[in-house]
Amino acid sequence: MRRAIVLVLLLACGLVWADSWPAAKIAAMASPSGRVVVRVFPGTNLGEVYGFAGAKAGKPATAVYYRLGAGDEYLKYQEVSLQNPIAPVFFAVSDAGELVTLDNWHNMGVGNAVVIYRPDGQVLRSYELVQIFSTSELQKIRQSVSSIWWRCNSPPIFEPRTSSLEFEAELGFNVEVNLKTGVLIKNTSSRKAC
Repeated sequence: MRRAIVLVLLLACGLVWADSWPAAKIAAMASPSGRVVVRVFPGTNLGEVYGFAGAKAGKPATAVYYRLGAGDEYLKYQEVSLQNPIAPVFFAVSDAGELVTLDNWHNMGVGNAVVIYRPDGQVLRSYELVQIFSTSELQKIRQSVSSIWWRCNSPPIFEPRTSSLEFEAELGFNVEVNLKTGVLIKNTSSRKAC
């Protein structure tokens, strides 16, 4: 009986692997022209992170926006609380000040995987993976104890002419997120996987 339990545990462990995350740090991103810079300061809301049940609740991540002034200096113009408990895994900003965040620290693909913010910092649209992938597609995507690894390792690309963020996703999909409209389009590509 004991061997059967050990065998079941070993087989279950093969389906999901452990992962580790470095500590979240202050990060900054400039718009394509450099006229707007956003700095993201990690939050302290560990209690909202999957895998940290019972941890202390705190403030979410904060985005601080700066605009290039007439004297070539950056001037702070707004501070916004993000929907990320600790920090986004990736973010980009347009010249108009629209912001998009992808994933959550320690919880890639869990909760709001894509959030688009208007130039005033208000949420325009957010997406969970169940709004992007079908149930059968989600079952095919790699998972670890803390994350759903739905995006490829290649860095997202911001296209300033269309104010869109483009990136590769698992299962051979390309994803385009329009920061002005909040529309997310998932296209099939010739690539089979990441």
